[in-house]
Amino acid sequence: MSTPSSESPNEARYVSDDVAAPRASRLRALRSSGGLPVFVAKFLSREAVVQGLNFVGGIWVVRALTVHEYAWYTIATTMLGAGIVLGDMGVGAALLSLAGRLWPDRPKVNRLFAVAYEARTKFFALFGAVVFGAGVFLLTRSQASWPAAAAIMVCVLAVTFFQLNFSLLSVLPKLEQDLKSLQQITISGAAIRLVLLAALLVSANTITALLAALIAIAWQAWTIRRRYDIADQDTHYPLDTVRAEFSKVARRQAPASIYFCIQGQLNVLLLGYFGSATQVAQLGALGRISALLMVTQSLFSSILMPRFAVLKDKADMLRKYVLAVSAFLVLIAILLGAAWLFPGVVLSVLGGQYAGLHGELLLILGSAALYVIEALLYSLNMSRAWVASSWIQVVVTLAFQAVLLAFMPIDTIARVVIFSSISPVVSIAVYLISATLHFGRMEA
Repeated sequence: MSTPSSESPNEARYVSDDVAAPRASRLRALRSSGGLPVFVAKFLSREAVVQGLNFVGGIWVVRALTVHEYAWYTIATTMLGAGIVLGDMGVGAALLSLAGRLWPDRPKVNRLFAVAYEARTKFFALFGAVVFGAGVFLLTRSQASWPAAAAIMVCVLAVTFFQLNFSLLSVLPKLEQDLKSLQQITISGAAIRLVLLAALLVSANTITALLAALIAIAWQAWTIRRRYDIADQDTHYPLDTVRAEFSKVARRQAPASIYFCIQGQLNVLLLGYFGSATQVAQLGALGRISALLMVTQSLFSSILMPRFAVLKDKADMLRKYVLAVSAFLVLIAILLGAAWLFPGVVLSVLGGQYAGLHGELLLILGSAALYVIEALLYSLNMSRAWVASSWIQVVVTLAFQAVLLAFMPIDTIARVVIFSSISPVVSIAVYLISATLHFGRMEA
């Protein structure tokens, strides 16, 4: 999500014969403009605008919708998250890893997109029907009518489609570190959504909120496709090897993607089935606060991951891995500390319908922090194609959850959050062990 600064919006960005030139020019600009600290500071300032717009939009939706409507909106966004994970199935990570090895040979990198789009289309078609059915089921259990549930899920699948396409092409500006353009598209999309959410003043319902998101992400996908041309491809670069690599990653990642898709959305799935619409709405509203963690996650996914993917030296790689994880933990600790000290102030932004949920707020933020740490470690590992077998996570997580289920009924928000937080804890341990083993096998 971004727009160019110096170039005309109608210009094709990649038409040069020297594929290394854009990268080299940006590195020179980076050095002359103050180095990495200034670059990161500018990135964070723009990212703060992006997340600020999204946060305001999210709070606007919380305040505008009734409790029942917001419960449906929460289920819809949960299904959206599931659709994105299942529609990706490791394709984005595999693309980043392969493109990082070929960079800056743009014709070869562009060639990778043919396989990436091919794989992602298959996954979207396969899992889209599953997400649609599950979403309609949960919505009707939360007292939505069948036509309303179907309309909501059609919007969800449309948003998923455009988001998947946008995230694929985002690999190019990330590798080139042209993050200003990417963020400008993001800022424009977030602003469009916020403006369109004004329609909630006239028609305060879930479909109105989803249509605002759909128009915004469709505009972003169209803009980035127009700006980053992938037509110049090295047709002699063999796709059989690329397909084999994508297939290998997909086969190894598919069980984990399906499993962790369920685990990642377990809070809403459990409350949607066993709980009430009010509990689902409360969970979703408190989740809006955890969106603040996305600022730090965006920093690492847009700056750290592409840089980590192209590293060659083991010592440099290990140092940056440890530094990234440590910095992330410090930032999360600051955010959690603020919520612990001023819970009333934090909850006041949600409105009177959700006041008094102090304990639940800290639990949900803590759980969200675990999932964000898990995502960071997963992304770091996948940027190097360090894909560990997922059966250990599945077995250990299910064993712990089975024991907990035997002693604790899942009937409140707090218990659901504790139950679902077992998964990221186990995953964090597995990803750290996997990274340690891969570092140990690397030559100095």
